[in-house]
Amino acid sequence: KGLLEDVQRFVEQVYLVGVAAIAAMNAPWLSYGAGVTNYLSVPDLPTDTKGTTFDLPGGTIFNGDLKTTREFESFDDPYFRDNITENITRAWYEDTEETRHPFQGQTNPAYSELDHDGKYSWVKAPRFNDQVMQVGPLAQVLVGFAGGHKPTQKWATWMLKTAGAVAGAKLGPGVLHSTLGRHAARAIRAAVIVDTAINHWQRLVENIGGGDSTSFTPWDYPKGEVQGFGFHEAPRGTLSHWVVIEDGKIKNYQCVVPSTWNAGPRDDKGRMGPYEASLIDNPVADPERPLEVLRTIHSFDPCLACAIHTLDPDGNERSKVRTL
Repeated sequence: KGLLEDVQRFVEQVYLVGVAAIAAMNAPWLSYGAGVTNYLSVPDLPTDTKGTTFDLPGGTIFNGDLKTTREFESFDDPYFRDNITENITRAWYEDTEETRHPFQGQTNPAYSELDHDGKYSWVKAPRFNDQVMQVGPLAQVLVGFAGGHKPTQKWATWMLKTAGAVAGAKLGPGVLHSTLGRHAARAIRAAVIVDTAINHWQRLVENIGGGDSTSFTPWDYPKGEVQGFGFHEAPRGTLSHWVVIEDGKIKNYQCVVPSTWNAGPRDDKGRMGPYEASLIDNPVADPERPLEVLRTIHSFDPCLACAIHTLDPDGNERSKVRTL
Protein backbone atom coordinates (compact mmCIF):
# COMPACT_ATOMS: atom_id res chain seq x y z
CA LYS A 1 0.00 0.00 0.00
CA GLY A 2 2.92 2.31 0.73
CA LEU A 3 4.13 1.98 -2.86
CA LEU A 4 0.67 2.82 -4.17
CA GLU A 5 0.52 5.88 -1.94
CA ASP A 6 3.94 6.99 -3.23
CA VAL A 7 2.65 6.72 -6.79
CA GLN A 8 -0.49 8.61 -5.81
CA ARG A 9 1.56 11.50 -4.41
CA PHE A 10 3.70 11.63 -7.56
CA VAL A 11 0.67 11.64 -9.86
CA GLU A 12 -1.16 14.33 -7.89
CA GLN A 13 1.79 16.57 -7.01
CA VAL A 14 4.00 16.19 -10.11
CA TYR A 15 2.38 14.53 -13.11
CA LEU A 16 -1.02 16.25 -13.12
CA VAL A 17 0.45 19.64 -12.23
CA GLY A 18 3.16 19.40 -14.89
CA VAL A 19 0.77 18.44 -17.67
CA ALA A 20 -1.69 21.20 -16.70
CA ALA A 21 1.12 23.78 -16.78
CA ILE A 22 2.48 22.58 -20.13
CA ALA A 23 -1.00 22.60 -21.64
CA ALA A 24 -1.62 26.14 -20.43
CA MET A 25 1.72 27.42 -21.72
CA ASN A 26 1.15 25.80 -25.12
CA ALA A 27 -2.56 26.53 -25.38
CA PRO A 28 -2.66 26.73 -29.22
CA TRP A 29 -1.99 23.00 -29.31
CA LEU A 30 -5.29 22.44 -27.55
CA SER A 31 -6.83 23.13 -30.96
CA TYR A 32 -4.53 20.98 -33.11
CA GLY A 33 -4.26 17.24 -33.60
CA ALA A 34 -7.84 16.13 -33.02
CA GLY A 35 -8.08 13.91 -36.09
CA VAL A 36 -10.59 11.12 -35.54
CA THR A 37 -13.17 12.00 -32.89
CA ASN A 38 -14.91 8.64 -32.76
CA TYR A 39 -13.75 6.96 -29.56
CA LEU A 40 -13.65 3.37 -28.32
CA SER A 41 -12.76 2.05 -24.88
CA VAL A 42 -13.72 -1.08 -22.98
CA PRO A 43 -14.73 -1.56 -19.33
CA ASP A 44 -12.15 -2.92 -16.92
CA LEU A 45 -11.55 -3.94 -13.31
CA PRO A 46 -14.71 -6.07 -12.89
CA THR A 47 -16.27 -6.12 -9.43
CA ASP A 48 -18.23 -9.34 -9.93
CA THR A 49 -17.28 -12.82 -11.13
CA LYS A 50 -19.40 -12.63 -14.29
CA GLY A 51 -17.89 -9.42 -15.68
CA THR A 52 -21.07 -7.34 -15.66
CA THR A 53 -20.09 -4.55 -13.26
CA PHE A 54 -16.85 -2.60 -13.49
CA ASP A 55 -14.90 0.08 -11.66
CA LEU A 56 -13.77 1.53 -14.99
CA PRO A 57 -16.38 2.09 -17.71
CA GLY A 58 -15.96 1.60 -21.44
CA GLY A 59 -18.01 2.41 -24.50
CA THR A 60 -18.20 4.43 -27.70
CA ILE A 61 -18.53 8.08 -28.69
CA PHE A 62 -19.13 9.28 -32.25
CA ASN A 63 -18.22 12.57 -33.92
CA GLY A 64 -16.88 13.99 -30.66
CA ASP A 65 -20.42 14.32 -29.30
CA LEU A 66 -20.46 13.20 -25.67
CA LYS A 67 -24.24 12.80 -25.88
CA THR A 68 -23.73 9.80 -28.18
CA THR A 69 -21.92 7.85 -25.46
CA ARG A 70 -22.99 4.22 -25.23
CA GLU A 71 -21.37 2.01 -22.61
CA PHE A 72 -20.56 -1.68 -22.85
CA GLU A 73 -22.44 -3.68 -20.23
CA SER A 74 -20.44 -6.90 -19.90
CA PHE A 75 -17.35 -8.81 -20.96
CA ASP A 76 -19.53 -10.53 -23.57
CA ASP A 77 -21.50 -7.52 -24.77
CA PRO A 78 -22.65 -8.19 -28.36
CA TYR A 79 -22.35 -4.46 -29.06
CA PHE A 80 -18.59 -4.95 -28.84
CA ARG A 81 -18.32 -8.57 -29.96
CA ASP A 82 -20.28 -8.22 -33.20
CA ASN A 83 -18.96 -4.86 -34.41
CA ILE A 84 -15.20 -5.38 -34.74
CA THR A 85 -13.60 -5.87 -38.17
CA GLU A 86 -10.17 -5.42 -39.75
CA ASN A 87 -9.54 -4.25 -43.31
CA ILE A 88 -6.39 -5.02 -45.33
CA THR A 89 -7.01 -2.94 -48.47
CA ARG A 90 -3.91 -0.79 -47.83
CA ALA A 91 -1.87 -3.28 -45.77
CA TRP A 92 0.69 -5.87 -46.91
CA TYR A 93 -1.47 -8.93 -46.41
CA GLU A 94 -3.30 -11.21 -48.83
CA ASP A 95 -6.74 -12.73 -48.39
CA THR A 96 -9.78 -13.59 -50.48
CA GLU A 97 -11.70 -10.97 -48.48
CA GLU A 98 -10.42 -7.51 -47.57
CA THR A 99 -12.58 -7.12 -44.46
CA ARG A 100 -13.07 -9.81 -41.83
CA HIS A 101 -14.28 -10.18 -38.27
CA PRO A 102 -11.39 -11.30 -35.99
CA PHE A 103 -12.96 -14.74 -35.48
CA GLN A 104 -12.49 -15.31 -39.23
CA GLY A 105 -9.36 -13.18 -39.48
CA GLN A 106 -6.28 -14.23 -41.43
CA THR A 107 -2.76 -12.84 -41.24
CA ASN A 108 -0.90 -13.77 -44.42
CA PRO A 109 2.03 -11.36 -45.03
CA ALA A 110 2.45 -10.37 -48.67
CA TYR A 111 4.88 -7.47 -49.01
CA SER A 112 4.92 -5.93 -52.46
CA GLU A 113 6.27 -2.38 -52.48
CA LEU A 114 5.62 0.96 -50.87
CA ASP A 115 2.68 2.28 -52.86
CA HIS A 116 1.15 5.54 -51.60
CA ASP A 117 -1.93 4.85 -53.71
CA GLY A 118 -2.10 1.19 -52.72
CA LYS A 119 -0.56 -0.89 -49.95
CA TYR A 120 1.82 0.97 -47.67
CA SER A 121 1.63 -0.49 -44.16
CA TRP A 122 2.09 -3.65 -42.11
CA VAL A 123 -0.79 -2.50 -39.92
CA LYS A 124 -4.37 -3.57 -40.62
CA ALA A 125 -7.22 -1.06 -40.37
CA PRO A 126 -9.60 -1.97 -37.51
CA ARG A 127 -13.14 -0.63 -37.58
CA PHE A 128 -16.03 -0.57 -35.12
CA ASN A 129 -19.42 -0.76 -36.81
CA ASP A 130 -17.53 0.26 -39.97
CA GLN A 131 -16.26 3.45 -38.31
CA VAL A 132 -12.69 4.64 -37.73
CA MET A 133 -12.11 4.83 -33.96
CA GLN A 134 -9.47 6.40 -31.72
CA VAL A 135 -8.48 4.37 -28.67
CA GLY A 136 -6.36 5.26 -25.65
CA PRO A 137 -6.55 7.44 -22.54
CA LEU A 138 -8.56 10.14 -24.32
CA ALA A 139 -11.25 7.60 -25.24
CA GLN A 140 -11.18 6.23 -21.69
CA VAL A 141 -11.54 9.67 -20.13
CA LEU A 142 -14.24 10.98 -22.46
CA VAL A 143 -16.41 7.86 -22.07
CA GLY A 144 -16.03 8.05 -18.28
CA PHE A 145 -16.65 11.79 -18.17
CA ALA A 146 -19.77 11.59 -20.33
CA GLY A 147 -21.07 8.53 -18.50
CA GLY A 148 -20.92 10.11 -15.06
CA HIS A 149 -17.93 8.13 -13.75
CA LYS A 150 -17.17 10.21 -10.65
CA PRO A 151 -13.39 9.60 -10.37
CA THR A 152 -12.93 10.53 -14.03
CA GLN A 153 -15.15 13.59 -13.72
CA LYS A 154 -13.24 14.66 -10.60
CA TRP A 155 -9.78 14.61 -12.19
CA ALA A 156 -10.89 15.81 -15.63
CA THR A 157 -12.57 18.81 -14.02
CA TRP A 158 -9.44 19.46 -11.96
CA MET A 159 -7.25 19.35 -15.08
CA LEU A 160 -9.47 21.69 -17.09
CA LYS A 161 -9.85 24.20 -14.25
CA THR A 162 -6.15 24.20 -13.40
CA ALA A 163 -4.93 24.54 -16.98
CA GLY A 164 -7.59 27.18 -17.61
CA ALA A 165 -6.54 29.19 -14.56
CA VAL A 166 -2.91 29.24 -15.70
CA ALA A 167 -3.88 30.08 -19.29
CA GLY A 168 -6.40 32.71 -18.20
CA ALA A 169 -9.23 31.05 -20.11
CA LYS A 170 -12.19 28.83 -19.41
CA LEU A 171 -11.52 25.36 -20.81
CA GLY A 172 -14.25 22.82 -21.47
CA PRO A 173 -13.94 19.14 -22.36
CA GLY A 174 -13.87 20.05 -26.06
CA VAL A 175 -10.19 21.04 -25.81
CA LEU A 176 -9.34 17.43 -25.00
CA HIS A 177 -9.84 16.58 -28.69
CA SER A 178 -6.23 17.55 -29.41
CA THR A 179 -2.56 16.66 -29.18
CA LEU A 180 -2.24 18.11 -25.69
CA GLY A 181 -5.65 16.70 -24.79
CA ARG A 182 -4.27 13.18 -25.19
CA HIS A 183 -1.45 14.00 -22.77
CA ALA A 184 -3.92 15.53 -20.32
CA ALA A 185 -6.14 12.46 -20.58
CA ARG A 186 -3.20 10.18 -19.83
CA ALA A 187 -2.50 12.11 -16.63
CA ILE A 188 -6.20 12.09 -15.69
CA ARG A 189 -6.34 8.35 -16.27
CA ALA A 190 -3.24 7.84 -14.11
CA ALA A 191 -4.95 9.62 -11.21
CA VAL A 192 -8.10 7.54 -11.65
CA ILE A 193 -6.11 4.29 -11.82
CA VAL A 194 -4.04 4.91 -8.71
CA ASP A 195 -7.10 5.89 -6.68
CA THR A 196 -8.86 2.74 -7.88
CA ALA A 197 -5.81 0.57 -7.18
CA ILE A 198 -5.72 1.72 -3.55
CA ASN A 199 -9.42 0.99 -3.26
CA HIS A 200 -8.93 -2.51 -4.70
CA TRP A 201 -6.03 -3.17 -2.33
CA GLN A 202 -8.23 -2.30 0.62
CA ARG A 203 -11.06 -4.49 -0.66
CA LEU A 204 -8.66 -7.41 -1.16
CA VAL A 205 -7.41 -7.10 2.42
CA GLU A 206 -10.96 -6.98 3.75
CA ASN A 207 -12.00 -9.95 1.62
CA ILE A 208 -9.12 -12.11 2.83
CA GLY A 209 -9.75 -10.94 6.38
CA GLY A 210 -13.30 -12.21 6.02
CA GLY A 211 -12.01 -15.69 5.25
CA ASP A 212 -12.18 -15.70 1.44
CA SER A 213 -8.80 -16.71 0.03
CA THR A 214 -10.13 -18.38 -3.13
CA SER A 215 -7.94 -17.56 -6.12
CA PHE A 216 -8.75 -20.16 -8.78
CA THR A 217 -11.83 -21.52 -10.51
CA PRO A 218 -11.31 -24.90 -12.25
CA TRP A 219 -12.51 -25.20 -15.84
CA ASP A 220 -12.47 -27.57 -18.80
CA TYR A 221 -12.09 -27.09 -22.54
CA PRO A 222 -15.48 -27.52 -24.21
CA LYS A 223 -15.75 -30.14 -26.93
CA GLY A 224 -16.13 -29.42 -30.62
CA GLU A 225 -15.45 -25.98 -32.12
CA VAL A 226 -15.95 -22.97 -29.89
CA GLN A 227 -14.88 -19.35 -30.02
CA GLY A 228 -14.30 -16.65 -27.47
CA PHE A 229 -12.70 -13.28 -26.95
CA GLY A 230 -11.33 -11.17 -24.15
CA PHE A 231 -10.65 -7.46 -23.91
CA HIS A 232 -8.65 -5.20 -21.65
CA GLU A 233 -8.06 -1.47 -21.45
CA ALA A 234 -4.28 -1.36 -21.78
CA PRO A 235 -2.39 1.92 -21.17
CA ARG A 236 -2.42 2.63 -24.92
CA GLY A 237 -6.08 1.71 -25.31
CA THR A 238 -8.43 -1.11 -26.22
CA LEU A 239 -6.79 -4.53 -26.58
CA SER A 240 -8.77 -7.59 -27.63
CA HIS A 241 -7.79 -11.21 -28.31
CA TRP A 242 -9.99 -13.53 -30.37
CA VAL A 243 -9.63 -17.31 -30.39
CA VAL A 244 -11.29 -20.23 -32.15
CA ILE A 245 -10.70 -23.61 -30.47
CA GLU A 246 -11.42 -26.97 -32.06
CA ASP A 247 -11.22 -30.17 -29.98
CA GLY A 248 -9.05 -28.48 -27.38
CA LYS A 249 -6.58 -26.97 -29.86
CA ILE A 250 -6.25 -23.41 -31.13
CA LYS A 251 -7.59 -23.19 -34.68
CA ASN A 252 -7.34 -19.43 -35.15
CA TYR A 253 -6.00 -16.60 -32.99
CA GLN A 254 -6.15 -12.90 -33.77
CA CYS A 255 -5.15 -9.85 -31.73
CA VAL A 256 -6.53 -6.36 -32.31
CA VAL A 257 -4.21 -4.11 -30.35
CA PRO A 258 -4.26 -0.40 -29.41
CA SER A 259 -1.59 0.81 -31.82
CA THR A 260 -3.33 -1.07 -34.64
CA TRP A 261 -6.47 0.99 -34.02
CA ASN A 262 -4.55 4.26 -34.00
CA ALA A 263 -1.81 3.56 -36.56
CA GLY A 264 -3.98 1.74 -39.07
CA PRO A 265 -3.75 2.87 -42.71
CA ARG A 266 -6.59 3.98 -44.95
CA ASP A 267 -9.33 1.47 -45.61
CA ASP A 268 -11.35 0.40 -48.65
CA LYS A 269 -13.29 3.68 -48.43
CA GLY A 270 -10.12 5.78 -48.31
CA ARG A 271 -10.67 6.86 -44.70
CA MET A 272 -7.56 7.74 -42.71
CA GLY A 273 -6.66 6.15 -39.40
CA PRO A 274 -6.20 8.31 -36.26
CA TYR A 275 -2.44 8.91 -36.72
CA GLU A 276 -2.81 10.20 -40.26
CA ALA A 277 -5.95 12.21 -39.55
CA SER A 278 -4.39 13.90 -36.51
CA LEU A 279 -1.70 15.51 -38.70
CA ILE A 280 -4.10 17.30 -41.04
CA ASP A 281 -3.79 21.12 -40.78
CA ASN A 282 -1.14 20.98 -38.06
CA PRO A 283 1.39 23.83 -38.33
CA VAL A 284 5.00 22.82 -38.99
CA ALA A 285 7.54 25.53 -38.20
CA ASP A 286 10.49 23.89 -39.97
CA PRO A 287 9.81 21.22 -42.65
CA GLU A 288 13.43 20.09 -42.29
CA ARG A 289 12.78 19.30 -38.63
CA PRO A 290 9.07 18.47 -38.35
CA LEU A 291 8.98 18.18 -34.57
CA GLU A 292 5.27 18.96 -34.56
CA VAL A 293 4.63 15.71 -36.43
CA LEU A 294 6.51 13.72 -33.80
CA ARG A 295 4.78 15.55 -30.96
CA THR A 296 1.35 14.73 -32.31
CA ILE A 297 2.15 11.07 -33.02
CA HIS A 298 3.90 10.72 -29.67
CA SER A 299 0.73 11.89 -27.95
CA PHE A 300 -0.76 8.50 -28.91
CA ASP A 301 2.16 6.72 -27.17
CA PRO A 302 2.81 4.55 -30.25
CA CYS A 303 4.03 0.99 -29.82
CA LEU A 304 5.68 0.63 -33.21
CA ALA A 305 9.14 1.04 -34.65
CA CYS A 306 8.57 3.46 -37.49
CA ALA A 307 10.23 5.51 -40.19
CA ILE A 308 8.53 8.70 -41.36
CA HIS A 309 9.32 10.36 -44.68
CA THR A 310 8.12 13.94 -45.14
CA LEU A 311 7.49 14.98 -48.75
CA ASP A 312 6.58 18.34 -50.26
CA PRO A 313 3.69 18.70 -52.77
CA ASP A 314 6.08 17.91 -55.64
CA GLY A 315 7.13 14.61 -54.09
CA ASN A 316 10.58 15.77 -52.99
CA GLU A 317 11.79 14.35 -49.72
CA ARG A 318 12.25 17.09 -47.11
CA SER A 319 13.25 15.00 -44.11
CA LYS A 320 13.41 11.50 -42.73
CA VAL A 321 12.71 10.66 -39.08
CA ARG A 322 13.23 7.25 -37.52
CA THR A 323 11.77 6.39 -34.14
CA LEU A 324 12.68 3.09 -32.50
